[in-house]
Amino acid sequence: MSVWTLTPNPALDFTYRISELTVGVPHRITNTTVCPGGKGVNVSRVLASLGIPTTATGFLGGANGARFESLLRAVDRADLISTQFQRTTFETRISIAVVDDNSDATVLNEAGETPTDNDWDALLERLREGLKPGDVLACCGSFPGSSDPEWMTKIVETAHSRNALVLVDATGRVLKNACEAGVDLVKPNDLELRETTGKTSVIEGAHELLRRGVGIVITSEGAKGMSIHGPDGSYHAAPARHIEGNPTGAGDASVAAWCAYITGALDIEAPAVPLQASDLKAGLPYAVALSGATVAMPVAGEVDLTIYNQMKTEIEVETL
Repeated sequence: MSVWTLTPNPALDFTYRISELTVGVPHRITNTTVCPGGKGVNVSRVLASLGIPTTATGFLGGANGARFESLLRAVDRADLISTQFQRTTFETRISIAVVDDNSDATVLNEAGETPTDNDWDALLERLREGLKPGDVLACCGSFPGSSDPEWMTKIVETAHSRNALVLVDATGRVLKNACEAGVDLVKPNDLELRETTGKTSVIEGAHELLRRGVGIVITSEGAKGMSIHGPDGSYHAAPARHIEGNPTGAGDASVAAWCAYITGALDIEAPAVPLQASDLKAGLPYAVALSGATVAMPVAGEVDLTIYNQMKTEIEVETL
């Protein structure tokens, strides 16, 4: 069993670090970093940090796409990240994060251009040819431009036709389509869950998604931790300690942990299929710990392995 990550809307992530952001005033930037970004790519990078190989796919195009691939080949443990990106005629988007010493980061995300139907069909064919029974496909992040959310339905159907499991980290209509297509797992955060379902409580929102057809709902809840919900019950785990830092990639790290657990790549027994919440609860400490270990790093996709290895033994699971 192996892990595939699908990032439909990857980006070149630029981070500008300044002492103070003042609207309407020119700023001279002397501290800049650029890295290959996108939620699924972050998942692959986190898994590579754990020594777990993945195949990364999605859309790339233009000079930005070429630079993206070059940067991805240069990340730590890049040898563990195989790439199967679908080339397009449009430029890969850019995302800019302005990090102010006195406030939260200000992020400017381009929407990305809309792939053609032929582009989408070619991407589905890559999945159809590459996925094997028992593989896990993590489809993460937004769809580029004005892409029809129905493509999410086709992604789930394609993976299921190969007897692969699908985990979706998305929101809105894309998330709803995944649920209605019978996706195996979804991982919204608490705010995305509220926006998608209109429910104010995590449990109510999760059960609304379960009613729509999803197998398991995993909710990341920031400093409060994480919970899993299925027809057989709900379970929660909170961090054993508070970690200061950048929470941007914490949700992506939790997706990485679940992919590793389901495929048997962690140091615990993999759950049986079909997946049940009661079987998945053993993975909660690993997912919460890996999320915290990512917060400790300045850039999404990187992990403090010392914190991860310490925290995963400190976290307890409670039944909701």
